[in-house]
Amino acid sequence: MSDYLEYMQQISSKKSSRSKAQYLQYNFSHYVKPRSSVLEIGPGLGEFLEFIFKSSPQNVDVIDRDQATLVSLKSRFNLRQSLEVSAEDIPSIQDKLSKYDLIFMLQIMEHVQTEALVPLIKTLFNCLKPGGHLLITVPNGGNPLGLVERYSDITHVNLFTTNSLLQLVKFADIKDADISVQGYRIPAVSLINLIRIALQSTLHFIYKVVFIINGGVYFSPLSPNITLVVTKKNVQA
Repeated sequence: MSDYLEYMQQISSKKSSRSKAQYLQYNFSHYVKPRSSVLEIGPGLGEFLEFIFKSSPQNVDVIDRDQATLVSLKSRFNLRQSLEVSAEDIPSIQDKLSKYDLIFMLQIMEHVQTEALVPLIKTLFNCLKPGGHLLITVPNGGNPLGLVERYSDITHVNLFTTNSLLQLVKFADIKDADISVQGYRIPAVSLINLIRIALQSTLHFIYKVVFIINGGVYFSPLSPNITLVVTKKNVQA
C-alpha cells in the first residue's frame, strides 16, 4: 500500500465519507445523466465514483498519479480505463482519453503547478462532448479562511478565487462555452446542517461588510469551496 493511500484511509471515516457523498449529491446531481461517459481526475477513495455508478454510466475513466489508489479502485468499480499520471502531465496523454459528458476534479487543482494550469484546462475542454460539463472544485481564496486551507497542506501550490478561475479559462482561450463559478453548498439534509447554513450566511454577511469598509470589493460566492463550471456549447457547423 502506498503512503498516500494509507494516509487517505487514516483521515477518512464512515461519517466523513457519508458527509462527502451528501455534498456531491446536493451540488452535482443535476449534472449527472444516465448512460454518461465520465472522467474523474484524482478520485481519492472513490466517493464520487460511488455517486456516479448509481446513475448507470456508459463508461468511466479515472486518472491518478498513485498506482495503489488505482489498483484499489479497479477492484471496487467497473472502470473502462485507469491511467497513472499526474494532473500536470494529462496533456501528454490526450490521445488516450475519450470524449466525455462529464469531467470532474475535486480539490486537485490547488496541487497543480501554475505553469501547467492553462494546458490542463485546454486539454480537458477538448475532451468534452458538446453539451458536456467540466467541474473543478477548489478551496475558495475569496473567503478569508481560505488561507487556512492554503497553508494547511504543504502540497498546495495555488489558491483560487472566482476571478482567478475565470481568468484561467480566458487565458486558455476557451470558446463556445458557458462558464460560471458556483458555491459548494452545505446540503440541507439535517438540523445541524440547517444551523450551519444559517450561521455561515451570517458570517459571510460580516465578511462582505468588512470588505466594503476596507475597499468596496468582495468576491462572490464566499463558500469555503467553489466550483468552476465549463459547459461546451452545442455548436452547429
